[in-house]
Amino acid sequence: MSHHTSARSSLSSSPVQSPAEETTTLLPPTAPAHPHAHHHSPNHPHTRKTSISTRSISGRSVAGSVRNYGAVAGRPGPSEQAPRVSKLGQRRILTTFPLQATFFILTLLVFASFVLTLILLLNTVLDFSVKFLPYRGSGFTEFWISLIGSWIGLGGVLFFSHPSYLFFLTTLITLILHIPIIFLTLLSPSLKRNHTPLILAPLVLTASTLIFTLLANFLVRRAKKQESLRISRMLTEAAGRERASEESTARALVGVQGKGFWGRLVGFFGGVIGLIAGLTGLILVSLLVIDLSISAYDGSLPLPSTSSALIKVNPPGSQWPINIHLSCTTSNSSLPTIVYTSSSGIPGSLALLPTPLPPAPEGSQNPGRWLFDLEEQGKLGRVCTWDRPGYGFSDVLSNADLGSISDALWESLDNAGIIKDSKKEGLVMVGEGYGGLISRIFAARHPNNIHSFLHLDAQTASTYFSEPSTTQFISRLTSRLFPSLLTPLSINRLPSVLLRRSNSLSRILASSHPLPSTIKLNENLRKSRLQETIGSQSINSKSFRILLESGYKYPSFKPSIILSSNKRMKNDEIWLEGQRVLAKEVTSEEGLIDWIKIDNVDHFVCESEQGKSICENSILKLIKIKSK
Repeated sequence: MSHHTSARSSLSSSPVQSPAEETTTLLPPTAPAHPHAHHHSPNHPHTRKTSISTRSISGRSVAGSVRNYGAVAGRPGPSEQAPRVSKLGQRRILTTFPLQATFFILTLLVFASFVLTLILLLNTVLDFSVKFLPYRGSGFTEFWISLIGSWIGLGGVLFFSHPSYLFFLTTLITLILHIPIIFLTLLSPSLKRNHTPLILAPLVLTASTLIFTLLANFLVRRAKKQESLRISRMLTEAAGRERASEESTARALVGVQGKGFWGRLVGFFGGVIGLIAGLTGLILVSLLVIDLSISAYDGSLPLPSTSSALIKVNPPGSQWPINIHLSCTTSNSSLPTIVYTSSSGIPGSLALLPTPLPPAPEGSQNPGRWLFDLEEQGKLGRVCTWDRPGYGFSDVLSNADLGSISDALWESLDNAGIIKDSKKEGLVMVGEGYGGLISRIFAARHPNNIHSFLHLDAQTASTYFSEPSTTQFISRLTSRLFPSLLTPLSINRLPSVLLRRSNSLSRILASSHPLPSTIKLNENLRKSRLQETIGSQSINSKSFRILLESGYKYPSFKPSIILSSNKRMKNDEIWLEGQRVLAKEVTSEEGLIDWIKIDNVDHFVCESEQGKSICENSILKLIKIKSK
């Protein structure tokens, strides 16, 4: 009996041992057993009595406080204090001034990023920023840079109180990848011309948003770690004599081991969502870097012909000068100069190439090439072709309409000296498809410089312009807008490079014909096609008004030959009526030389052997006519 009493006395009088250094448990190490003490089972009466009589430094039973017996009324034990202390600690973390200021600034940056993203999205259609900034690109890349900042910044705000290390890591890499974007934009002449200074606004705002997102993530994680350590020390001191079997409970209370099923589930999904948000931004910025690298490499390509030149023009509808790619052969002939304007979606400089570009199959013909073949044979004088704004090697012309495009053609010919050299003989305007509309407006504004016209299945007011319902207009706009917005992500361009389906020249001279179409490989061409779509979807558009006004000054008496696809006219009554109006009303009886309906051809009437022969004979007939 005295043996047991001695053991109990030794246990009750042992002081609490404070660890000298940081421990890996929330409970102090168990006091060493007395060498003469007997090992009792938990159900032994003496052991039960010892457990109940054990006292903590607060004067009550620690084991009893865990089981709620022996607790002092009105004074909760450590296990009851922990949730309240933990919540107070979380509130204290999030209400400190540094974190409040960081959260406020981050929220403002995210709001500004979303506003800028919306503005840049509208700008891809309306081009209102060109009134203030002299950029000559599509604006699609700038939209994506701003969207990346908005997306990641929103993730930083939503997960501000529950930061994820993976989200921090992906955001840091995304920020670092903005450095090559800056260098590519500033060091590549073609990218600098297309993107600066507009790209600087989303770059600065996105970089600021990412920096504050990283700062918020770091500060909150550090504050939580410090608060967790503080609570751990507090609970360790308050519950220093709790049994080892209560270790898991103590850890759960301070969030070290477990948070309960729902807490772990919320934490898991929060981490997954944060990872997805960070990876999405990382993937997007990586694709932008790849696409800009490809564009910078393609931009170093020389012009396709020795006769090619970039002519600086500043048409009345443009706030800033742009470069137009013009190529005219040299000739000492007294024959009139031929100016070829291609159809929609086709760069005029494709006609300079004797063979089609990949991925077009062998045997395909480049539109307009037959004119240069005749020139090489000595049957024609000077032949000129050009890339309309946004096509091929030419800059994008913001808010482009038929009037500003025809003015750009006039200025490029004038600045290159072609107008002066051909003043006596005049110009033969060869317009194919959409190019026929440009030729007509060009002639209406400069009738004294026109020799004759060759219309190749040309568009007319009734065939090109329409007045769709609001639903149809939105459908047509989105069918062009959203694929255009995806172009800077290199979804099509990168596979074509890796699989060697295209080269630099085929990406610059991307075209809808010959098939397969490569329009998706050129961002600027997508932009120009989007402008054409917007201008054609209303009879109240500026282009339509300009075309109507040109009718009063159009030199209808000039010699004209109209070549039309008979197959297309049979299948489309509207197209048949448009060709009839062009031949019978737009062109006077005095001016109409011939209206030829070519069988077995689609829109490109000069492609088949029969069609090519008719086209060649028509142009040779026109140049023999003396200028009126």
